[in-house]
Amino acid sequence: MVVSSSNLLEYFIFLIGLISSFLVGGNNSAIALGILVSTNVLRRRLSYLINAISLFSGASIGSITMESSIYGLVSSQNFLLLEIALSAILFSSTVTFYYLNKIGIPASLSQMIYPSLASVVLIARGTIGFDWGKFDFTVLSWILSPLVAIATSLSMYFFLRKFLKSKRNFIREIRYYKYGLIISSIFTSFVTGANAIGIIISAGLLSEPFYITAPIYATAASLGIYLSSRKAVITVGFRITRLGYTAASSALIGSDIISEVFTIFGVPISITQTIMGGIIGLSLRSFGYDVQKQLKQIAKGWVVSPMLAMIVSLATYGILRSILGL
Repeated sequence: MVVSSSNLLEYFIFLIGLISSFLVGGNNSAIALGILVSTNVLRRRLSYLINAISLFSGASIGSITMESSIYGLVSSQNFLLLEIALSAILFSSTVTFYYLNKIGIPASLSQMIYPSLASVVLIARGTIGFDWGKFDFTVLSWILSPLVAIATSLSMYFFLRKFLKSKRNFIREIRYYKYGLIISSIFTSFVTGANAIGIIISAGLLSEPFYITAPIYATAASLGIYLSSRKAVITVGFRITRLGYTAASSALIGSDIISEVFTIFGVPISITQTIMGGIIGLSLRSFGYDVQKQLKQIAKGWVVSPMLAMIVSLATYGILRSILGL
């Protein structure tokens, strides 16, 4: 009975991870894809293809540094109890992520998974081991990454503006704008795959090894771009490019540099909020209603998403334990 329950939970964890990859791939890629679609830098089909390939590469290759972001964060001598905990956390975080994005509240899967993990570990009362030092550093990174992205994006903007002005050739300047937008879009998709999808891949390692989990989840995330991102792509794309092409490229590249640095060191961060930090940084050149609205949305996401995910995960954890008689 225990073996069959364990196998069932492994399949459940893998399936929920697959669904999460699909949702996160579609949602978090809206920024990278939207900037190409809204500016018509590339044809729509080519824009989707390039971002899908970049996201797949990031998730299947770049995510290797994120292997221990969840899989190495928790441990237990009772493997079935560990599976129950991760099943509850992945399920609640995925449902919450989908619901909040549906009603327009920006949410980060990592900011749901980690608080939920911590709350379940506390309820488990010592039966599940937890690396609290790594958890504390991860929470700190959610605050640091948007702040550093603001500074990096502004620095990138002033550098690009100075570089482009030195060319004094309109045709060449337009070409550089085009290259900047394409590079920033590709870089954003790659980092999204490496970090955001990498967190989900780490959870999926409880069921299957990396060489199986990574390419399957990467494929699901790429399909998410084609099947679940179209509505957000136009909205987000035009909002970003209102900054101007140089500012838009600077916001994305500046925030992506920070995201990639954290990814290399295996630190889970909120990709969406780091990018929003870059966008806000460029918007601060003229602090107005748009910036205030973005700040309020981010603050709402920081408060609502972890609280809702923790409530749902604790309820799901209790239900699963009751069903399995633990």
